[in-house]
Formats: sequence, structure tokens, C-alpha cells
Amino acid sequence: MSDKSGRSDSKLSDSSSISELPAADLSIFSGSFDGGVFSSNLPLFDFMGTGNQNALYSPHPFVKSSDPCRLTAITQGTSTPKHPLNLTPADFGLADFSVGSESFADFTANNSSFVGNFQSNVRSTRLLPSWAVDSSGNIRDDLTLQDVVRNGSLIDFAMDRTGVKFLERHFPSEQDDEMHGLLFDKLTEQSAVFTSLCRSAAGNFIIQKFVEHASFEEQDRLVSTMSENGLIEMCLDKFACRVVQLSIQKFDESIAMKLVHKISTLNFLPLCTDQCAIHVLQKVVKLLPINAWSFFVKFLCRDDNLMTVCQDKYGCRLVQQTIDKLSDNPKLPCFNNRLQLLHGLMTSVARNCFRLSSNEFANYVVQYVIKSSGVMEMYRDTIIEKCLLRNILSMSQDKYASHVVEGAFLFAPPHLLSEMMDEIFDGYVKDQETNRDALDILLFHQYGNYVIQQMISICISALLGKEERKMMPTEMRLYAKWFDRIKNRVNRHASRLERFSSGKKIIESLQKLNVPMTMTNEPMPLWAMPTPLMDITAQYMNNQNFQKHSVFEE
Repeated sequence: MSDKSGRSDSKLSDSSSISELPAADLSIFSGSFDGGVFSSNLPLFDFMGTGNQNALYSPHPFVKSSDPCRLTAITQGTSTPKHPLNLTPADFGLADFSVGSESFADFTANNSSFVGNFQSNVRSTRLLPSWAVDSSGNIRDDLTLQDVVRNGSLIDFAMDRTGVKFLERHFPSEQDDEMHGLLFDKLTEQSAVFTSLCRSAAGNFIIQKFVEHASFEEQDRLVSTMSENGLIEMCLDKFACRVVQLSIQKFDESIAMKLVHKISTLNFLPLCTDQCAIHVLQKVVKLLPINAWSFFVKFLCRDDNLMTVCQDKYGCRLVQQTIDKLSDNPKLPCFNNRLQLLHGLMTSVARNCFRLSSNEFANYVVQYVIKSSGVMEMYRDTIIEKCLLRNILSMSQDKYASHVVEGAFLFAPPHLLSEMMDEIFDGYVKDQETNRDALDILLFHQYGNYVIQQMISICISALLGKEERKMMPTEMRLYAKWFDRIKNRVNRHASRLERFSSGKKIIESLQKLNVPMTMTNEPMPLWAMPTPLMDITAQYMNNQNFQKHSVFEE
């Protein structure tokens, strides 16, 4: 990588070099100078005319020319200017560019920051022809769209940031307008021009205008043009992907499905993990019927594809959205078809659950399944049974899988929650050397302690009557038993736990159940109305005499 300054081997600063420059006649420039640097803001060359006019001064005199540098031909010439990325030193009037025997191509290949500054600054140069702008450099007020087309400057305007705004303001949105058809033909007749406009920071906006107002026949032509000229590359480009997204959104459904079908026949995997292309696929999943993108679900059902996509920070979001769309609205006629695809995808997720749970990004997919409701509950239970049970201790000590375990405790049905609690309390043999069981290990583990905090929170929520579902007395006694086991273990290790912030949080969370409930004037929901269950809970808590434990002392 090059130095941030752009010239890592510079011995003199720009300011020191400029201060040493002799006075010179600058009348040959159409621009102006400020402190010895030309106002066009080109960091490549500090253009200065000298008496002998043999050299151009800069901290490093890479550029030599026998003729004065004249920028008039580029900034105000009457001929059609070149695209800024195609400019060369010859365009600046530089007849001989060399550093010893080093060519311009060799120099730019070895100086990435040099070229980057060149491209970024030249790109900001106005591309509009001189006849289209006034003395202030702004587009003339009396300029019309017909003038632009008649003078053959449509592409110049489309590639310029100011010019494309002019085209958008004067765009003929009526499909039967003669100018509408003329513009469409001009911008799409050459594939290279169309592709360049789609990938241009400015040009993509005028193409989006055509996408939005295209007739059925024009939509079909646009899809054919995109399909024949690197559709995958367009999806991967940060500007062209907007054109593809809008096409999926605005085109007739049958036309949009033709575009998606073309995507399905290409190398599909790179699109699933690219930050630009991911938005195209999200549009497909969100807006088109399931038969248009069922190929994508089948693609994910293969284990290697699923792992690759889920382990990507962009791909994991796409998988979550796909699951959500497949499980949404079971009343629709197409739900049976979606359910079949969902079952295949969830089978693959459950089969790879352990690997997915311990990945930085893939764990979000497993969490999403566990937290989902409705038809997804059966798959949530399957994942807890097949993946988490008998692995809770190891997964709780993993940075990412511990989040999955926390979610499982929070959303598990009562019978699976009971199994998970029992596994933590009695499911593992104590270590023979340290005499520590799973609860001891997790209390002091950097990730496992969050699982314990979740267990405490669940117990407290149930015992304080904050659960929405109605609980039987046997359930209340079970929650109280779990809470008491954790409380006694925390009390045993209180002095050690207080040394750590995580231990202090555990102690503080246990103290929440020691705060008496107060009456308010707000109406109570039905599930919180006083019932015999409350009396049973209060009786149990009073019998335990919580105040005698030192861990709760102020």
C-alpha cells in the first residue's frame, strides 16, 4: 500500500517546493493559480511555466515537456471531451513523460495513490461542452433537451453529475412521446454505452428513469440488453445493481421473472455474499412469487451452499429474509408450496446447526429460527432437541453459540426448558480434580455467565407473575426450585463472584426477587390478577427466608 501522503519517498514537502518556485508568466493558462497550484486541483502536476519552459516544477519532476501546458483543449474545447478515465498525459499537452527510462504505464502501475488522485480529481472536471454552459459554468437556462440531442451530447450529459440532473428534469415520461423513444434508442442501441451508463455514478440515474417509465416492449428490450451484457457484473456493481433492483420492482411480473430466470442460470453463489448484489436478491424474495425464486431455496438446501452463505455477513441476512417469507401468511393458496421448500431448508439448517451456531454470522440464522413463532415453532423445537440438548455446556462456553443457548432458554416450550435446566444442574459429571459441575463452570465463564443470567431472568419473570401464559402450581414450584438452586450456588461463591463485573450482575439480578411488589392504581391484566398461584409462590418464598443469605445483605 502506498503512503497516505501519496508519495512515500518524498524528501521535500509540497509547501517547501512551491516556495522555491520562480515567478513566471501564467497567462497561458485558462484557469487560475493559488499558491503555485493550478485551480483544477490536479495533484499530479504543479503546473508552472518557466523561462526555458523545459521543466514543470514539482516536489519530484516526473513530468517534462518541451511545450507549455495548455488545459484549454480539455476544459473549454469545442470538441467532445474524452471520458475522464481515458485521459492521458498527452491530453495535457505533455509530449514526453518519463522518469529515466520508466514509461507512464510503468509509473502508474507502481504508484496506486498517484493514479487514484489523478482519477478522482479529473473525474470532478465538468464534462459538458462549452456551448451548453454559461460564463459561470452552469447549464444555460434556455437549453432544451432537443438541443442536447441535436448536438450529439446526450452521452456527455448522462455521464455528468449536473448534466444528468438536467436530463431527469426534462425527461419525457410519456411512453408515446417521440422524444421518449428517441432517447431510449440512443441510450440502448450500443451495449457498451448502456453498460457504462449503468455503472456510472451519474449515468445510472437516467437509466433508472427509463426503467421506471418503460413500456412493455421497452421493458423486454431492457431485460434482453441486461441479460446479454454481463447481468452478474451489473448485480455486483454498486451503481448498476440499483438499475436491476428497480427493474424487478417496476417491470411487469412476467418480464421481471425473465430477468430472474437469467440470474438463476449463471454462477449464482457470488451474488449471495456480495454487499451490492444481496439487495437484488432481497428484492426478488420480497416482491416476486415463490415460483420465481424457488431455485434459490433449493440452492440453499445443499449443505456446502448453506454454510457458505450463512457464514457471510451479508448472506446471513438473506437467509433470514428467505425463512421469514417462506413461513409468512399460511392462509395464502401458495402456502403448501412454500411449506415444502421451508421444510427442506430447515432440515438443512438443523443438520448443520452446531457449525452454524458457533460462527460469527451464521449464529444469527439459528437464533432467528429459535425466536420465530407460528409454523416455525416445530423447527425451533427440533433444533433444541437435536442440536442443543446434550451440548449446552460446550455451546454456552462458545462466544457465538452462547447467544443461541440464551435464545433457546428464553423461547423454549416448558417441557424443553425443563430438560435444559436439568442438564445444567444435573446433566454433567463433576470434574474429579476441581469438583466443579456445569453450574460452577458457567458462573465464572466469560460467556457462560450470560446463560446463567438468562436462567435467573426466566425464573424471576415466572415467580413475579410476568409470564403471559397461565401457569399451574406445579410449574411455579419448579421455577422456584430452579431459582433456589442457582441462589444457593451463588451464595456459596459470593466472595469470588464479587470480584468480577459479571458476578456482580448475577448477584444484582438475584436481588430483584427480594423487592416486595407494590400496588398501583393502574388496571391489572387478567393474567396478573391475584390467584391462588400467587399465594403458593408467596408461601414458598417466605418459607425460604431469603434474608438470611449474606449475598443479599446491603
